[in-house]
Amino acid sequence: MFFGWSRRFTCSSRFSRVLVFFVILFSFALLLQFAGVTFFKKHLQQQEFSVAESALHDYLHQQEAQHNNSFSLTHPPVDLDFIRFVRGDEQVLMTGNRLFDFNKLVDLSPTITGTWVDLQDPSQSGEWTLVSLPLVDGGVAQGGKNVSRGGRAVYKLILGSFKWILLCSLLFSLSFSVLLVYIQESPLRELEKSLTNALKLKKLAPPGKENILTPLYRLLEKLFYQNQSLITEMQSSLDNVAHDLRTPMTRLRAIAEYALQSHSSDVETYRNALSDCLEESERVVAMLGVMMSVAEAEAGTMRLDLQPVNVFATLEDVTGLYQYVAEEAGIVINCNGAADCVVVADKTRISQVWANLLDNAIKYGRESGSVDIEAEQQGSELCVSFSDDGMGISASEIDRIWERLYRGDRSRSKQGLGLGLNYVKAVVEAHHGRVRVSSTIHKGSRFEVYLPLQTEITD
Repeated sequence: MFFGWSRRFTCSSRFSRVLVFFVILFSFALLLQFAGVTFFKKHLQQQEFSVAESALHDYLHQQEAQHNNSFSLTHPPVDLDFIRFVRGDEQVLMTGNRLFDFNKLVDLSPTITGTWVDLQDPSQSGEWTLVSLPLVDGGVAQGGKNVSRGGRAVYKLILGSFKWILLCSLLFSLSFSVLLVYIQESPLRELEKSLTNALKLKKLAPPGKENILTPLYRLLEKLFYQNQSLITEMQSSLDNVAHDLRTPMTRLRAIAEYALQSHSSDVETYRNALSDCLEESERVVAMLGVMMSVAEAEAGTMRLDLQPVNVFATLEDVTGLYQYVAEEAGIVINCNGAADCVVVADKTRISQVWANLLDNAIKYGRESGSVDIEAEQQGSELCVSFSDDGMGISASEIDRIWERLYRGDRSRSKQGLGLGLNYVKAVVEAHHGRVRVSSTIHKGSRFEVYLPLQTEITD
């Protein structure tokens, strides 16, 4: 798997992430090395200075105790290569190295102290550690130690191997950066594997251990099953459409064949045939549109333009549209309810729900009867009911009226697609609501829609 991943390493996005990690790690490594070398250098210098200072101090203390401030010309201690005493213009130098060049100390100030300094130019880095201590008589004692073979040699050795340390840091940073990106992409590879298997098996395997991409996996899982549900609904819809389109398409073809075979010179005959064809095609288009909306709603993918909606206002609008149809059937529409009932809904789709229920109430209502519409609050819900005094629904059919394309025996004499109530139920449930129906044969039916209530309009 790792080699397969490495073949795709040239991906610009992955290369950019590796480069970022590499720059960060390598910069940190350089900073750490610089800090380590600096700390080690200061430690060596401090240690060597402390040793030299302690040696000079012990030597002076010993000489003072033995000779009462009269210094004997003895060899300096082991930890010092020379000691010189300066009193005014007089200087006394003691050293155990016969090859020591005294000229180097002629112009050297006796008060200079420091580590790794040059005797001829103390401002430059050199191989000597110098310490100075004041004497009781006003003079100065200065000691020096050559560190060319001590800590300075170790420091030079470290600096000499620094390029190899730098190369190792570079290789380590690059390797670790690649490993970090590989580990970082591990959840993505698992997700890719799951989705690939899902496409083959049409089933999404449950996620493994929790990781940073688990929320994304959950969303993809939800999207996958929504799409599966939508595909299933669409397949079912296509089966129903194939069955239900047979009648209008047969009628459409019959009208067209009749017009072609009539050999009539009357333009009105062809105009009527085209008008009938247009009517049938519009019926088919309307059926397909409603079926697609129902499939989306049942699959949970229906897009809703949610906003605070005054329910009573929408009921009055729909009632006004159907007023002429009701008057033709001699049916009186009574609309009652609180004028300030507000729900969060898609105004267009919820109005279509009222239109479907009112259309059914008028279509299957008793001639010269009435349709009562009521909107009232019931706890945390708003109940909108449509009651008619028509033919009613039998007990054997009442549970099936919500099915797509289902039409009861007594309703087949009326024009319709068998999609209205199915669409009503789908849209209401998409709004997190519910629908109920109660009916008595020859006395009428009552449809109730329950929607979550919004007590005030919010911006």
